[in-house]
Amino acid sequence: MFDQSSTNFASPNADLIVVGGGLGGLIAAAKVAQAGRSVLVLEQARQWGGRAATQVHDQRHLNLGPHALYCAGHAFRLLQELNVPFSGRFPNPGRSVLLKGKTEYPFPRGIWSLLTSKMLTVREKWVLSRLLKEIPQMSTESLEHVSLQTWIEQQAGNDNLAAFLRTLFRLGTFIDDAEQLSAAVAIEQQKIGMSGNVWYLDGGWQTLIDGLQHRAQESGAEFRSSASVKRVQHDTDGVTVTLSSGEVLRSRTVILAVPPSVACKLLDLADDAPLALWTKQAVPAHAACLDVCLSQLTRPDHRFALGLDRSVYYSVHSAAAKLAPEGIAVVQVMKYLREDVEKSYSAIETELEGVLDQMQPGWRAHTVERRYLPGMTVSHCLPTAASGGFSGRPGVRMEENPGVFLAGDWVGARGVLADASAASAEEAANCVLNQLLDETRPAIGGTLYVGN
Repeated sequence: MFDQSSTNFASPNADLIVVGGGLGGLIAAAKVAQAGRSVLVLEQARQWGGRAATQVHDQRHLNLGPHALYCAGHAFRLLQELNVPFSGRFPNPGRSVLLKGKTEYPFPRGIWSLLTSKMLTVREKWVLSRLLKEIPQMSTESLEHVSLQTWIEQQAGNDNLAAFLRTLFRLGTFIDDAEQLSAAVAIEQQKIGMSGNVWYLDGGWQTLIDGLQHRAQESGAEFRSSASVKRVQHDTDGVTVTLSSGEVLRSRTVILAVPPSVACKLLDLADDAPLALWTKQAVPAHAACLDVCLSQLTRPDHRFALGLDRSVYYSVHSAAAKLAPEGIAVVQVMKYLREDVEKSYSAIETELEGVLDQMQPGWRAHTVERRYLPGMTVSHCLPTAASGGFSGRPGVRMEENPGVFLAGDWVGARGVLADASAASAEEAANCVLNQLLDETRPAIGGTLYVGN
């Protein structure tokens, strides 16, 4: 671990200050630091990682909800490029099922299971087989303003196949709002999953956070936790960052790796500023997560399930990743939430317990740890069809605030979830390096960094 309370950094006039110590902020910090620039990372919490943090009790590792790293995604690629060590494995689903009421349908994972499925009609099997072949090469440009629900109805109607497709796309995007979600976004994410599967990570996602900190620190970056930022202001000489303590820091550039509402507040944007207007209409996505550690699985082969008639997810992550001592199963159950549906978090917890009752009868007698997170933020902005999917998100540059750049799962035209954070962090870091090269002080190595 690193000294997270250190306030000693080489110079208050850093080339870059990163506000936010989550996955995106740390990727940007590591990339700029490895290019030889001075970097300071500020995080208001005591623990680094944001939603990628992992809680550890008695060697039991619990991520903040179920996390999976897409092997063909931007985050996986950047972590490898930054030489961050991590290990994991493909999910080990065992007898994976689809839940419809009390009925359990085998999850169609191959041609034979698809052909023998009792869930789908003959015609639906043929349509699904065709779609699975077409999706990897499908052009989605014309679907940016088409809702996922509209696309599914056009392809599959409204019966079990439509429900199965909604379930698949919900799994990939963590969004249960097919009426608003852009079909292009959902299909592009499905392509990534089909081309490379996912990894569950040994030790949880905190290993990524610790690894990124280590790589950035090796290159001279400094870190300050419990450092709440009050204001960020740009001028002709750079950017001023004022902390809630009253301390004032100067930098040549700033990356705000924070939620959109926080970015607007830090920049003191007027109500009619472009980012402020966008933030007011942005639709976030949330989930309720029930995580349990069990000393025994009563149905050891039942390790993965998705709801057909309800937006639930169940997975035994420890069947693949090293997350607990031998003999302890780490199980994560989740309900994808809609923003337009009134919520009772106690009723949702009961529903998630019901999923465990169905998948692991008698689980309560074997519980060694339990945690319920009723309103986890999945994404700060749902890429809607109305806004044009990816193209409707803000870019990393703020023309009205030169020297200030944005990063997060709500920024840029690439990826969703962690991949969006990573891709926007990469682009923001490239913008910073290009701007520093343009200034009077010569850049180390004289390399031009071109954003993707």
